[in-house]
Amino acid sequence: MARSTGYADSGVPDLLVDRDAETLRPYAWMCYNFERTYPLVIWGLKLFAADEKFNVPQADLTDVPLHVAFSWAYHHFLLEDGSLLADRELPLTIVPHDYTRIALGHALATAG
Repeated sequence: MARSTGYADSGVPDLLVDRDAETLRPYAWMCYNFERTYPLVIWGLKLFAADEKFNVPQADLTDVPLHVAFSWAYHHFLLEDGSLLADRELPLTIVPHDYTRIALGHALATAG
């Protein structure tokens, strides 16, 4: 088991990161208010971690940017695989399996 540095500020609001103590590579993240701060977290990841690539075996995603992995998690866990999207008009054109557009569309449609 990898040794942890413990959760620390990631530079992205509402996102903490835990790193491997030897390699300093991130391997775990935590958001306390992800259901409310999702758009802010995603844009922060796009700005500050665009070159980071990860695998999400549960979603059959390989070598994807971190914002895509987080968008899949939002879509899967918070939107319950899209079931909360039924009959909603979203402000973005939705491409099947484009989790970032789907989740951002939902977050923008429900904001305010």
